[in-house]
Amino acid sequence: MISMRMARVLEEIQQVRITPKRDLSLERLGIRLFKDVEVDVPKWLADILAEEGLAEVEEVDWKIISEKLYKEKVSLMPLELPPYTYSLIREILEQSPEDSLIRRDAISLVNKRISKILNHIRTSIALTSKRTPKNLLPEELILYNALRAVVDGWMSAFLGLRDDE
Repeated sequence: MISMRMARVLEEIQQVRITPKRDLSLERLGIRLFKDVEVDVPKWLADILAEEGLAEVEEVDWKIISEKLYKEKVSLMPLELPPYTYSLIREILEQSPEDSLIRRDAISLVNKRISKILNHIRTSIALTSKRTPKNLLPEELILYNALRAVVDGWMSAFLGLRDDE
């Protein structure tokens, strides 16, 4: 199933935008960074560089969640979201007051995305299609695949349908 460890690993390898404070050559990683040139690197590397004072990590404004929620509400299919979306939502849930608007928007965005995933699974069963929906984030792909496996297993066990039917 889905573990907390998997979630943390996904968070550590997601891309984060940084601005190096000086030219850096990280030969073992095959990476060259240039002073004042924004670049995306894995979060684990961004954290190390920021801790060492070698780079500034771009701070993401929480308001982006409210903006994405508004757009997600008017779309039938999942929209493309930044790869750091779930890390940002986790940060909002950990740091914002329980009755805050931004917290409510973050939870609403997650609920809207899950609803779209469930609708896609429901529709794909009726159409006997196994196509994965577009624009899912890695965290959502894990959820989609897990739910799809449960539904397919249930259909096989209780209805005698094979995966290829």
